[in-house]
Amino acid sequence: MAIGIRHEPENGYNSEPTQPSPRENLDRRSPMRLERTLSSLETWGFGLTSHLGWLSLAPAIQGALGTGALLICLPGMLVGMMLNLQMKRLGEHWPNVAGGTPNYTTRLLKNYPAIGLYAALGYYIGWACGGAFNAILLTDTIATNLEPLGITFPKRLLQIGFTVLPLIVAWSGTRGLSILHLFFIIPAIGFLFTFSVQGLGWLAFSPSSPGFFPTTVPSVSFLDWLKWYFFATIIVYACETAASFVADSRRPGETLRFLRISTGFMPLTFLGVSWIVMRSPITPEIAANPFSSLIVAARPFWGDSAPLLVTFLVISGWLLSSTTCFSISPRILYQLAVDGKISPVFAVVSRRGVLGPALMATLFVSLFFLIWGDLAHIVVVAGVSYLVSIMAVHLALWLQRKRPEVLWPWWSLGFFMVETVVLVCGGLAWGWQDFILGLLFPIVLWAADGAMRRINFPPFHAEWWIKLYRTQSNRLVADFVTFQVVILILLVCSAVAIGWGSGIRLNANSSVGSNLLLALLLLVAFVAVAIACWTSLPQVVSMDEAREGAEQLFTIALDAIVVLDENGVIRQTNPAAESVFGIDSTRLIGSYLNKFLPGLGAQPDRWLSRSEQTLNQPDRDSRILEVAISDRFSQSASTTNQDLQEYVAIVRDITDRKQAQKALQQANEELEIKVEERTSELTHTVEQLQNEIQERQRIEENLRAMQNQIIVQEKLASLGSLTAGIAHEIRNPLNFVNNFSEVSAELTEELFEELGNQGERLEPETNEYITELLTDLKLNLKKIHQHGQRADKIVGNMLLHSRGQSGHWEATDINSLLTEYINLAYHGMRAKEANFNITIQTDYDNDIGSVEVVPQDIARVFLNIISNACYAAHKKQQEQGSGFSPLLDVKTRNLDGRIEIRIRDNGAGIKPEVLDKIFNPFFTTKPPAEGTGLGLSISHDVVVQQHRGELKVETEVGKYTEFIITLPKKTAEIQE
Repeated sequence: MAIGIRHEPENGYNSEPTQPSPRENLDRRSPMRLERTLSSLETWGFGLTSHLGWLSLAPAIQGALGTGALLICLPGMLVGMMLNLQMKRLGEHWPNVAGGTPNYTTRLLKNYPAIGLYAALGYYIGWACGGAFNAILLTDTIATNLEPLGITFPKRLLQIGFTVLPLIVAWSGTRGLSILHLFFIIPAIGFLFTFSVQGLGWLAFSPSSPGFFPTTVPSVSFLDWLKWYFFATIIVYACETAASFVADSRRPGETLRFLRISTGFMPLTFLGVSWIVMRSPITPEIAANPFSSLIVAARPFWGDSAPLLVTFLVISGWLLSSTTCFSISPRILYQLAVDGKISPVFAVVSRRGVLGPALMATLFVSLFFLIWGDLAHIVVVAGVSYLVSIMAVHLALWLQRKRPEVLWPWWSLGFFMVETVVLVCGGLAWGWQDFILGLLFPIVLWAADGAMRRINFPPFHAEWWIKLYRTQSNRLVADFVTFQVVILILLVCSAVAIGWGSGIRLNANSSVGSNLLLALLLLVAFVAVAIACWTSLPQVVSMDEAREGAEQLFTIALDAIVVLDENGVIRQTNPAAESVFGIDSTRLIGSYLNKFLPGLGAQPDRWLSRSEQTLNQPDRDSRILEVAISDRFSQSASTTNQDLQEYVAIVRDITDRKQAQKALQQANEELEIKVEERTSELTHTVEQLQNEIQERQRIEENLRAMQNQIIVQEKLASLGSLTAGIAHEIRNPLNFVNNFSEVSAELTEELFEELGNQGERLEPETNEYITELLTDLKLNLKKIHQHGQRADKIVGNMLLHSRGQSGHWEATDINSLLTEYINLAYHGMRAKEANFNITIQTDYDNDIGSVEVVPQDIARVFLNIISNACYAAHKKQQEQGSGFSPLLDVKTRNLDGRIEIRIRDNGAGIKPEVLDKIFNPFFTTKPPAEGTGLGLSISHDVVVQQHRGELKVETEVGKYTEFIITLPKKTAEIQE
């Protein structure tokens, strides 16, 4: 959301330009911010409005208190003057703060944000009610003067119209509102000063005057003083309004200095008007009507012109006061929103300075008070809210008494105490219901703001207004001249009709006089200006913005822009033209463009729309210029001479660009040559490097293979020595067992024969028993011998493995070899783990027959894989407990020219991250003391390298692992 939020410097205001902060730079780029568009004179006009307001209140105070009115005016004026000077000092400290007094207060009360916001909203109510207050006064005055003419109208409708009228003017933009205000305020203030000076002079020097000084000493009761001082504060404290427009002013220092001028005018206006009214013969009945009272006071020195001049003063004052209300109130809400104290929707502002959301809120508040109560109720409620805000100002000044920008802090504390008494006693004296409403109304606005933030209604949120303003900024009337003429005709006709009709009625009843005609003319003029502001001014401002933008672009353009007549003569140039052509603009204007650029040709109508020309000057190097020619009808061309044209030429110096392009092209050519040469060198170098890398890789592979082979041989040698020693130790007792079992069998046979020869000597029962024993012994010795032979064969295989010898190729029964090494692996596991047990399933294909292999090496492969399978199944059983049954499944199949051996276990499987590493030398998942990491590596080499077969693995984590060995049946022939 593009909302301008100004950043306040903590140093004092300086009229010299200061370096803007980064946030201020951001504000300048934002299309939604409060622009500094007002002149100092326009801001001064807003600062004089309250002086006119005293004309409405002074007669009422004089009618109620007589000469005691001076005791109200004098102290209130002195406090107001000090308040003016204090706001000037604060404005110098915070020159970027809009809204003036209430928004200075929120900063002084930064440690008490709730009190500061309450006070600011109270000040806002005091001004927002002004629209309703002045609309009622205007309506009553016009109605009173029109009744003798027999003209009646609905008062409520006219009151609403007068309330909405300032809004219409304000909606046209800040400049339109300020100019309208200034146009009326200058003569009004002039007549006000004339009233004061001439009236005081008449009292002092005229023989017919009642005397300058009153004959009695002014006196007033304390309660009456509190009641009327309560009313007076609304006017006498409100002369610091120029501070509200410091953030809008193009010269904020001048705007703030006007507060001192306004302070100097206050004795002349407040004290002078009060003195004149006090010394005039105004009865209590007349005092109730400010208009009639002022006529009585002015007639002695203005004579018959008094009604006319007083009418102008009163009507102008009320109209200008309404306009000021719709100027100050939105700025208060704007700054509160910018400071983050209320909804951000109030910080949205159009490019023309229209604070749309804040204006609509002010209109609703004014209409609410207009419809809700009469003039007395409105004044009391607004007075309570306004006086509370002024009390907060004085309290804040005392709390911040150590700050250099705070003047008279102890006086402020005293004013705060007096105003507290005035608020409580004086406010309650006018009515406790209105007093309570005045205290509660800022809280009501606070709650309404909180509700707006939460209600999903587009106009309550900034995005809707931003979109609306952006749409309006691009909306221009197609035929603005016709539109403007129609509006002017309607305004003139309406003014003539109203004047004609009013003149007839006034002539019929001359008692009303020309003062009513002046009032009507003022209102018609104000309404006419409002309509013009609403309709024509936005179009004029848009065209003025476009003109200013075009002129700014013409001035700041970096390229030379020259305007030519139909003959090609230069009539206008921008500042950049002097730099491009190297000639002063006075020499350029009046010269032919083709004099400097002969390549263009003699006839402008044949010039190319875009071309490159060479500029040759005697005292400088030739330059290359890019020239773009456009043409348009001259504004002075008549309908009968449409051939008269003006040309606009945009000239850009492209010499440096051309030189850079030429240098770049040459550099590119040189670079391409160098790149080709370097590419060739690099290609050759890359080829050499590739060859060296390949050679190095081959050497590294050979070294790695040799290293692995050496390591394997060393480990196998160590293991072989150990195995050979154990095998030899086992073979010696095994030989004894085999030999003894064979001799024992022979001896048993002889004993059995001898027993047969001697059998008749023994008893039949004994002979039968000994025969049975000898038969069993003979069978047992035979079994011992068979198993001894089998053990001897196993020991022989161990010795063969321990020597690391490969053996020779021979036809081998794979099924028998598998059975033998399954038993060997099983008993090996049983030797390590006494509680090891596994279910072995075999499914052999008997059609395999004998296969040419190296039995010792293939047996080593079987032993390694089967041992690993037994280990995996046993480890899973240890992890899962007795509920798991280890299983080893071995299968053989006869394929076409090949055999397949599958060895499967139901262990934990192999994880994917280690599956590709299982055939690497020395890689093992077993603990360091349980594995060398050589078994599968050796097995892979035996199957793949030696026997030209395949060794693959299939696994599923948590379920199984299966090794698949594929061997060709004629491996020996392949080997040979």
